[in-house]
Amino acid sequence: MNTGNLIAVLAGTALAALPVLALGQESIRLGGIASMSGAGTTVGNVARLGWQVAVEEINAAGGIDGKQVELVLGDSQTDPTHGVSEVRRLIGNQGIVALVGPITSQETIPITTVTTEANIAQISTAASPDLTPQAAPYHFSNSPTGLNQMIPAIRHAIEVLGTKKIAIISDNGGMSKAAVSEMTDYMTEQGAPPVIVQEFAFKSEDMTPQIFSMRSSGAEAVLLINSIGDDARKFLQNVDEIGWDVPVLGNLTTSNYAVGNARILGEEAFEDVYGVQFVGMTFCPGDPVGESPFAKFAALAAEKVPDLEKLGGAAALAPFYVEPWILKHAIEGADSTEGKAVAAWIEANAATMPNVLGELHADQTTHFLPSERALAVVKSPHVHREDGLVERAQCP
Repeated sequence: MNTGNLIAVLAGTALAALPVLALGQESIRLGGIASMSGAGTTVGNVARLGWQVAVEEINAAGGIDGKQVELVLGDSQTDPTHGVSEVRRLIGNQGIVALVGPITSQETIPITTVTTEANIAQISTAASPDLTPQAAPYHFSNSPTGLNQMIPAIRHAIEVLGTKKIAIISDNGGMSKAAVSEMTDYMTEQGAPPVIVQEFAFKSEDMTPQIFSMRSSGAEAVLLINSIGDDARKFLQNVDEIGWDVPVLGNLTTSNYAVGNARILGEEAFEDVYGVQFVGMTFCPGDPVGESPFAKFAALAAEKVPDLEKLGGAAALAPFYVEPWILKHAIEGADSTEGKAVAAWIEANAATMPNVLGELHADQTTHFLPSERALAVVKSPHVHREDGLVERAQCP
């Protein structure tokens, strides 16, 4: 399936099966902001699906504090300025009391200024280290920082693959730029400074110049860190096209969109490709099938979302699916929708919240809910067990 067909599936059949609820004034209005158009359309629509599956399930279980949840969507158009305007509209005109999204750091950082002023709790997947509790006190991310995403991959390259000749390639987004700087420092401390660092723009049409440069550098492994599945696919396609046989270790984006990307590129493009994934979404040989929280979510998603595998599988939806649930637990726990109260409750109780990803943590120094301990390197990220889990590269 080509990219155009994938976007058509996302925008059409699958979404038609999950309409946004319209519940009236007695509902709790939850805002959702993502790129429904622009460069991030594909992942934006995946986010919408994940939110809608969660809202349907929350409402079926009685809603939040006994009130049904209405999901009110805004389109950031992959444009930070437009995203800010949309969030102001959601707060001022639509009366939302909490926000999920957006996806990228460059969109999220300016939006947190709006949610902070409005005392609105916000959960996103942004991973820029600039999103501190001091800068954005009511914002939390269910993504690790870029560095924490890549520490397991760096260790795997050095300790398991046995190489210190490692290249880094990233997109030009805020999370990735910050991560590259921190990764360089971390790798240098490990005695393996990157042999070359390359960068590409969002929705790049061709990465072969950067790939040729990395090959010429003598790199024996490549660390890929980026934000959207389209770019992960293009990178793997270009590596395959030039015939460079090198291990690639990608961040969560590589793993979460591996199923859909393998359908487009073919499985041969995923030879020697590793990804980082939440421990709760992984298995070791001998682990029971279908019993983990993520496995149960994967079964629900398969029932609710037509053509789920073409969209990237349950793994692609999971980071967004957990966001409304985090807000439900926090609003009910705090007995308030005020951002300050919700944030304080999450700081005190993050570890107690059930979720499909794995161990969460927050305090007054960090609002990045997963730490590096919540992540593991997986082999063949495009190959999922029957219950949706992917096999870890190393098991006890």
